Formats: sequence, structure tokens, C-alpha cells
Amino acid sequence: MISNKLKINLFGEIWKLKQLIVPDKFMEIIENYAKTKSQSITEVIADPFFYHKLQNKKIQSVEDWDGNYIEGLLNTRKNNIEIWYKNKKVQKLKINDLNDELLLFPLYNTALRESNSNLEKGIYLEQKEIGMIGNFEVTTDNFILDDLAFHLLKTNHTVLLESLAYKNQTLSSKKKDTLITFQNCFEVK
Repeated sequence: MISNKLKINLFGEIWKLKQLIVPDKFMEIIENYAKTKSQSITEVIADPFFYHKLQNKKIQSVEDWDGNYIEGLLNTRKNNIEIWYKNKKVQKLKINDLNDELLLFPLYNTALRESNSNLEKGIYLEQKEIGMIGNFEVTTDNFILDDLAFHLLKTNHTVLLESLAYKNQTLSSKKKDTLITFQNCFEVK
């Protein structure tokens, strides 16, 4: 039997919140640079010119810092989820279709998790990106929509599509094509 490709494309706006892990040796460099430029630590971390002057091969932008993060497709009017099987579009839906509380029976296999809104002490980077958020592919002999699980994350403000799973296997994105539209770095003390 020939295996066929299941493709899922996510379009729209993604929101990320990353708690940065900055080693002490770099924190000292950042603090000294901030003093010379009369800027805050968070302004320096978000400044692309700082990384040019840092001249470190491992850390060339704010994206290169290790850290713990949450991210997901925002529930806005711009979001689209396309499901393709055997090169044919099977389904096109929105996040609202996944989390419709007015239905007696759910149409899709969803798991909703609530986020703790309290942030720990640390430096955070918040970003929004727009475009193709992810392209997920898996080979399967027989596609069954009920085997596809949508993992949603409920935050204070909105519901995010956090991840996808097919037959209990988390899918990873093959490619992404986005543009950063918003970036904010802040510190929680």
C-alpha cells in the first residue's frame, strides 16, 4: 500500500513569550554596554546593533538566547488552518471552529490547557509574527480527521493553537515563513 502525505498549513499571526536564560558572563557585558549607551538592560537585549558589536558566533540576535517559551497561533480573523491529504484540500478552518462551546458534540479533537498568568522573575521577550506559521507533514496510509488533535492554550486574553498531534504523535513544523510585526523585551523583578 502506498503511503500518502498529510499536510497541515497554519497561516495568520503567532504570539511568543520567551523567558530568556542569560549566562552571568553575558549579563555583565550587557550591563556594561547599557551603562555606556544610557539604556536599560532590556533595550540592549532587543537592540540588533548590540549583537553586531558583541561579535559572538553563538549569539547573533535576540533569537539565539536559550529560554523557556510559550507560543501559538493567535485567534484573530487572520488565522487559517488548511488540511491537505493526497494533494487535495480536505478542510479549511479557524481556531473558533475548534473551540465552539455552543456545540453539543465537538466537531474536532481538541485539548484545552489554561496558562498560569503569573510570570517568574527574569527577562522576557514578547513577539508577534505574521505569515505562514508552520507547515506540518506526515505520511499515512489512511487519514482520519478524528486522529488529528489540536492542542489549545487559554491565556488571560485569548485562545492560542499551541501544537498539533496526529495519532498521538506531536507534529513538528517543516518550514515557516513569517515577518516580525511586534517585539518587546521586559524584566520581571
